[in-house]
Amino acid sequence: MESSMQRGEVRNPLMVLFLPMLTCGIYGFIWMYGVVDDINKGLGREEYNFVKEILLSIVTCGAWGIWFSWRLCNSVVEIQNTWGVKPQFDAPILFVLLLIGVGPFFIQQGLNEAWENGSPGGAAGGF
Repeated sequence: MESSMQRGEVRNPLMVLFLPMLTCGIYGFIWMYGVVDDINKGLGREEYNFVKEILLSIVTCGAWGIWFSWRLCNSVVEIQNTWGVKPQFDAPILFVLLLIGVGPFFIQQGLNEAWENGSPGGAAGGF
């Protein structure tokens, strides 16, 4: 399983927080597409399908989107643990941060920490 895990893209958390506001939310979708891809790579499995998650969120009037957000927060913490990086927040706190609008910053910061300072299987320090 470890061999199929790959690092995701390191992004500036401040840009992740402010670009959606400047682009009327468009960058938020672009960022989420990238994060879904990064999480799938980081876990070494197809955990999420971006199109499916968006379509189910639309069909369920946002209910699936809330469930997706909860699962996403759990996956970020799982990646940090799997890659040997201590999570800054537990998944429920990360979820609340996401609900109040600052979650993308902390999600990206957590993923960056795993990509920069962790390695697949948990031995910190990179490949």
